[in-house]
Amino acid sequence: MIQTEPAVHPEVRITAHVFTRAYGTAPGGVWRAPGGLTLLGGNPASPAALAVALPWGVVVALGATDDGSAAFYSTNHHTESFSTGPGTLRSALASGTVPEWARTAASALLTHGRPGTRVLINRELPAAMGLLTGAETACAVELGLRELYATGVRPCDRSPCYAAAQNARPKQALLVSDGIEYLPFDLAAVGLRILIMDVGSAAAAPVRPAGNLAERAASALRAGNFSALGPLLTEAHVRGEPLLDAALDAARDAGALGGLVIGRCGVALVPMAAVPRIRAAVTGRLAGHARRPPRFLTAVAAAQNATRAH
Repeated sequence: MIQTEPAVHPEVRITAHVFTRAYGTAPGGVWRAPGGLTLLGGNPASPAALAVALPWGVVVALGATDDGSAAFYSTNHHTESFSTGPGTLRSALASGTVPEWARTAASALLTHGRPGTRVLINRELPAAMGLLTGAETACAVELGLRELYATGVRPCDRSPCYAAAQNARPKQALLVSDGIEYLPFDLAAVGLRILIMDVGSAAAAPVRPAGNLAERAASALRAGNFSALGPLLTEAHVRGEPLLDAALDAARDAGALGGLVIGRCGVALVPMAAVPRIRAAVTGRLAGHARRPPRFLTAVAAAQNATRAH
């Protein structure tokens, strides 16, 4: 049989199915947004930021309620569903009774005057990695609200991660400042990858140093010198978490071009050919020190921005 419609991603099907099981009715739609990774900059001292969209993000399903009540369910926190009666979402959010995983979505509903909505959230990376900031959730929910209610929705998140989720393009990174500049970032064409190292650290990333690292990286990418990004990542790294410092040191010793801590992970720019050697080196360096073996993901820039998925 010839397929006449594009295949629906399994995570999208799962999200729609779970929504129906949780709420007893089909969703009004399903939307997906990639996670944004701020590689350099993006703090008050260095507002310009170099960001890239990840292949993993969040899938959200939305449906309107008849009485103005709100309900939230997560495939990642399936024992913590939360709902509020008509007109009570704002006070629930202010009092802290809304679960942490639902706060971004709840804020989006209130900001855009749509508290009467059922929400299901399916995050594609574990929260313990610290890579999904919530900006991707805000982006997907706001897009869903715009289409579900046929109304204008202004972004309530101005972070570089939100910009990456909303504006992702294949083979490109973003320089986010007063506006957005797309930069060449076809890592596959030059044999490079982003290597994410989840070592089981409980420590969050420290504040990055001030400086013009994002602008320097942008100049290198414009010139096609992708390898120059590696040393700039290392220059931005602030040491202080032993497991992550050891992982990044081992990665560089084994051939990584440079790296830093993002969330609770080490993130390095690596030659694809060196990935097996780097994985082995990091695993060996952390043996006996980490509570579990490290987990690895390799990535290039996501090919799809926030969009309706079903």
